[in-house]
Amino acid sequence: MRKFELEQGYLYFGDHKIGEFMKDTDDAQDFLDTKLNQFFGSRPEYREYIDLYGKIYGLDRYALLAAYGDTNGKWVYFDEEREYAVQSWINKVDGKYSGLLLCVCNPGSHTPKSKKSILVVPDSDIDFTGGMYAGRDPIFSLLVPKVGELDSYIIGYEMEQLRKQLD
Repeated sequence: MRKFELEQGYLYFGDHKIGEFMKDTDDAQDFLDTKLNQFFGSRPEYREYIDLYGKIYGLDRYALLAAYGDTNGKWVYFDEEREYAVQSWINKVDGKYSGLLLCVCNPGSHTPKSKKSILVVPDSDIDFTGGMYAGRDPIFSLLVPKVGELDSYIIGYEMEQLRKQLD
């Protein structure tokens, strides 16, 4: 697995043809910027929530896993032509970053778990070029440890609760 340390966090890149074009950290930074925009462009409050959460729990930055994904009874990604459970990657990096962003196709709409880091999870396949896949953008869920999925209609309230903890 290729790993890039970047300004906003780390990019973990498994098997995917777009990775062949990544020559250096500038290319990796461009890819991460595109994905962060895809994850948070229409929902900046999600990014703000993850940042507030990180301040409270002593976590910062993001880790983004980018790889081909599939379902065969469990959610898997591919690296060096081998299959790995997405949940295993989460378990390995959980608690090292405030947000774990999963840029892995999720055709089975699996819902992983974490103990410390917030997860941003797609509900379906992802277009690595930043556009739509199969006629629509995937929906990304924000999964918070000990809370569950945060819906857009309650995130404002939940951010206020975090801000109170910082005061």
